[in-house]
Amino acid sequence: MAMSTQPWSAARGDPTQTDVRCDLDAVTSRDVRRRVRDLLTGHAGVVVDDAVLVVDELVSNALCHAVAPRVCRLSLADQGRCLRIEVDDGSPEQPRMRTPDRHGGRGLVLVDRLASSWGVRHHGHHKTVWAELVLIRPGSSGHAPHLAPARHWPTLR
Repeated sequence: MAMSTQPWSAARGDPTQTDVRCDLDAVTSRDVRRRVRDLLTGHAGVVVDDAVLVVDELVSNALCHAVAPRVCRLSLADQGRCLRIEVDDGSPEQPRMRTPDRHGGRGLVLVDRLASSWGVRHHGHHKTVWAELVLIRPGSSGHAPHLAPARHWPTLR
C-alpha cells in the first residue's frame, strides 16, 4: 500500500493518535495534501493551510531535487497540539535555502517562516528533512502567529 495510517506506539504515550505514511513514488502530491487535511480534522483555517503548504514544499523538494526512495511521514504530537512532518529521500545532498528568483527558491524560505522548527538528519547515503508546526498555542486566538492582525496592516491610499 502506498499510504498507510498506523496507530502510534504505546511508547509515544497516546495510542489514540495516528501516523500517516505516504510513499511519494506511488502517490500524488494532491493525495498527500488531502491526507494532511484529513489528519488535521478538528483544526481549521490558516493553521491547516500552513501545514499543507509546509508538507507540499518538503514533498516537492524531494520529488524535484532528490532520488527514490521518497517517503513522507506525518504525526501528531503533544496531544494533537503539534504536527511533525518527515520527508525521507535517497539523496545525501544538503537542502539549501537560496535567494528566491523567477526560477524558484521560495520553498525552504516558506518552511523556515511557517514551521516552529525544521532541520535535516543525515543517514549515510540518504536524509530526512523534518519540520514541526505548533497547531494549538495556549491562550492563542487560533490565528497563525506569523500573520499580523488586520488592525496592524498599513493603510492603502
